[in-house]
Amino acid sequence: MWGDRTKRCPLMAKYIHCRNCPAYTAAGRRLLDRPLPPGYQKQWASQLAAQKATERRKISTAFIFRAGAEWLAISASLIQEVVNMGIIHSLPHVDSKILRGIVNVRGRLEICVSIGNVLGIQRLIKPETRTRYVTPERLVVARHQGYTLTFPVSEVLGHTKYLPEMIRDLPVTVSGSKAVYTRGILCLGNKDIGFLKDDMLFKTLTKDLS
Repeated sequence: MWGDRTKRCPLMAKYIHCRNCPAYTAAGRRLLDRPLPPGYQKQWASQLAAQKATERRKISTAFIFRAGAEWLAISASLIQEVVNMGIIHSLPHVDSKILRGIVNVRGRLEICVSIGNVLGIQRLIKPETRTRYVTPERLVVARHQGYTLTFPVSEVLGHTKYLPEMIRDLPVTVSGSKAVYTRGILCLGNKDIGFLKDDMLFKTLTKDLS
C-alpha cells in the first residue's frame, strides 16, 4: 500500500486501503478456514489441560513467627497487623497462664494472650553479652470469629505462600500440647515450622473471654 513502487494493486485506487477491499477480506477468511495442521488439536488440548491442572493447585499464605525457640505458622488471613512490643497491663483478679492482660495498640485497648503458654514453649532469655543482633519482640494483632487478640512473639518472619503438599505430617517425637495444636510441619528453607490449627488454638485462647 505504501512506498513509491510503480506496480500497485489495481484495486487500491477504488478502495484506498486493503482493509476496505473484499479481496483482502476473502483472503483472510481463506486463511482462517484452512484445514488444521496435523497434531494441532492434540497440542492445544494438552496445553489447556495442563493449565487447568495448575489452576487447581491451591496456593495459600501463612504468617510465620518465632515464639521462644520454636518457629510457628498460622493462616495469614487472621493477621491484622504487627506492632512494636508495648507494656502488658495485668488484669485484677485474673489468674490465667493464657490471658496475660491488655495492651495499648494505636489508642485501642486489646486483649493480650500467650501462645507460648498454650503450647508449652519456654521463654528464651536474651544473653547480656550479645555476639550478634537479637531481634526485638513484636506484638501480633489477630482476629478470629469476632475476637481480636494480641500475642507477643520473639521474631516475625512474615508472610509466605505455600502449597498443601509442602506440609508434612508431624513426627512421632512431637507430643503434648504441641502435637494437639499443630496440624503439620511446613518446610521452608532450613526451617521446620509448626503449622498451627487455627480454630483449635483460638478456641483455647478465647475460652477465658466468654
